[in-house]
Amino acid sequence: MFEMLPPMGFVRRLSVWWSCFWRQMAATLPIWLIDIAALVFWMTRMRSAAGHPPLGLTIAFGLLVIVSTLLYLPISGYMTRKGFAAHALSVPVAQTLKQATMLALTSTGWGLLVSVLISIAVQWPLRHAGHPVPGQALGLALNVIGALYVVLPRQARRLRLQAQAAA
Repeated sequence: MFEMLPPMGFVRRLSVWWSCFWRQMAATLPIWLIDIAALVFWMTRMRSAAGHPPLGLTIAFGLLVIVSTLLYLPISGYMTRKGFAAHALSVPVAQTLKQATMLALTSTGWGLLVSVLISIAVQWPLRHAGHPVPGQALGLALNVIGALYVVLPRQARRLRLQAQAAA
């Protein structure tokens, strides 16, 4: 369920993961910058006479988050495919919007599952024991390992299935 085809060691997995990661970050940078600018704009105009955030700006920011997420998902899927293709792994020749979105949802779902489990099992106990910094460092290392040994194989499987369906 979590094996890579072809089998690969830690360094090759890390290389594939990094290839996908930097492509996703570069491709989605404009979305992130627009979101940050909108957040700053929203926060500077947040005060009203009653001391509560104005409802219109809150709704506008919420819609921006939803639209950004909907834009990010297929871009993330396309960039993951390009990262795998750069390492000569099995990928479909072309990818539809639905396939790219499903690949991104696979990545997001498994990544979220891994990070929640690590937070509950490792970071939370260390934070409450008075060791927040070691908990964060260990959590970061375990999240990268989880990405390499849980998320990456699931992405590879989804891309393999997409390539087989296209053939």
